[in-house]
Amino acid sequence: MTGLLVALFAAAIYATGLAIEQRALARLPALNPNRVPHLVVTLARSPRWLGGFALAATGAIGLVVALSLAPVSVAQPVFAAGMSLMILFYAVLLGDRITRGERVALLLMPVALLLLFLSLGPADAHLGTRADLRLLFLVTAATVLGCVTFLALVGRQRRQAASAVLLGAAAGLMQGVAGLQAKGLGGLLAEHGPGGVIPAALTSPYPYLYGVAWAIGIVLFQTSLQRSRASITAPVANVVGNVFVVLLGTIVFAEALPADPYRLTLRVLGILAIFGVILLMPSSPGPARTAPATTPPQA
Repeated sequence: MTGLLVALFAAAIYATGLAIEQRALARLPALNPNRVPHLVVTLARSPRWLGGFALAATGAIGLVVALSLAPVSVAQPVFAAGMSLMILFYAVLLGDRITRGERVALLLMPVALLLLFLSLGPADAHLGTRADLRLLFLVTAATVLGCVTFLALVGRQRRQAASAVLLGAAAGLMQGVAGLQAKGLGGLLAEHGPGGVIPAALTSPYPYLYGVAWAIGIVLFQTSLQRSRASITAPVANVVGNVFVVLLGTIVFAEALPADPYRLTLRVLGILAIFGVILLMPSSPGPARTAPATTPPQA
């Protein structure tokens, strides 16, 4: 139960930071993923974006804690469900209209959380804390190579709306890679406790692989945020990233699903309901900003 609550709280912080980043991006020059130094300097000069980024980073740390308390097939989907709180944030504070699908998603979210909670049992106290490092490196290298190649290709596209969803999907893959490393850090936290986790982490590959995935992912995601509404690109990245983490995290960390058929059914239904929450969000891109200068400059 504690892991679920931590995942929800972390998701709320992360979503708030994401919304602040989105507002900051609307006032910045257009970002080009092929001009990484310019992109980094532009973001670093925005206090509002840095504040949103700090909140999002805090939420990411909260996810590591949640992954040390609950199985990846529970903590990660709950974190994804909490991201739907961003809909309320936009509706109440930013004036976005809540659609019928979004209302259904908000009603479905507590049902999904209840299913995941009921799927937990004593056996889940034994978490998968150690990764198959050979498989982890293989998955990480293949995904990073694919996304770097995609980044080089999509940076030349002029059709912003058309590339925003693809950028979001690629960002989701990199978030998925980072999520695998977060699961590894969560395993170290579970094994060594708060006092010993830092030395253990520094001698493991997780923080360094996380840094690579995060750096590529942030370029992809921030560019996709500026090209489309966060309520479009964030769900795409969220679905892709969370499916990636749940499936591969369970395999890489050899984390067994519930053996009891009843609890296994509840777990699967809960995960499917979570993805239903995300997929019920809007599916057509809208403008990310009202200013006309949104076309990426030529590299």
